[in-house]
Amino acid sequence: MNIRDYVEGLDLRDGQRHRGKCPVCYRPNTFTATKSIGKLLWNCYANSCEVSGKFTVNMTTEEVKKRMKELSIDPTNKNDINISRKGESVLPEWVIKPTADHDHAQCITKYCKIYGIDPIGLDLYFDVKEKRVVFPIFFGSIMVDAIGRTMDKRILPKWRRYSDVAQGFERGESSIAVVVEDCTSAAVVETLGLTGVAILGTNLNTSHIFSLQKFKKVIVALDPDAAEKTIRYTKELRANGVDTFALKLLDDIKYRREEDVVYLQKLKREFDGTTNIKESTG
Repeated sequence: MNIRDYVEGLDLRDGQRHRGKCPVCYRPNTFTATKSIGKLLWNCYANSCEVSGKFTVNMTTEEVKKRMKELSIDPTNKNDINISRKGESVLPEWVIKPTADHDHAQCITKYCKIYGIDPIGLDLYFDVKEKRVVFPIFFGSIMVDAIGRTMDKRILPKWRRYSDVAQGFERGESSIAVVVEDCTSAAVVETLGLTGVAILGTNLNTSHIFSLQKFKKVIVALDPDAAEKTIRYTKELRANGVDTFALKLLDDIKYRREEDVVYLQKLKREFDGTTNIKESTG
């Protein structure tokens, strides 16, 4: 059976989730499929079934409008939080997309090289006024938000939100998500073969939880000094039916400490095979 054809045949609407009998292992109520913001994801929760997948789909005009309405965005109002199609500026005039030979482009490249992430794939901008590498955030093809990381330690705060619309920053195509502190860490997680999700706030809300429900497994892997928040996130997600694992890192994942990377990739292999692992946090 072609699982992709089966999932597409469910004809899900944006924001809709299906749960039922798995078309491969035939176990009842173990198969889920979710369509969310231009992505269709599916997986089976049965221990012996390895069915899972994810691919990008086009959002209809009606679905885009519905999402924007939910976010209280008026697409006809050009003064409303600066929104545009991908490729157009949606930010203050001092936030630019520098050409390849520009000094600011070199700053972006240098920053990305430190963490081993792709500046082109991330479609990064630069805040000339505050010397920030800026990560744009999209809903489908619509940019709704952005967050900038300062390159100057004298400029605070370290991270700046250019809007408060987006609920998170997501990178990757894996059905296993890793919840991290910031956009750089999320981009690093993508290079490790998982999906990185930066919450962009201190508390989970219903939008975060809904977005994370589409994944086969969620690993909460915050900074070592955020153990209390790691436990809180894990409990909240589990209480809402999300299969969640709490991971205590030795360092922020963006620094790629060998022990952390090795263990995280071990988790990926084990969770793909749905083998039980003892959690590394209290």
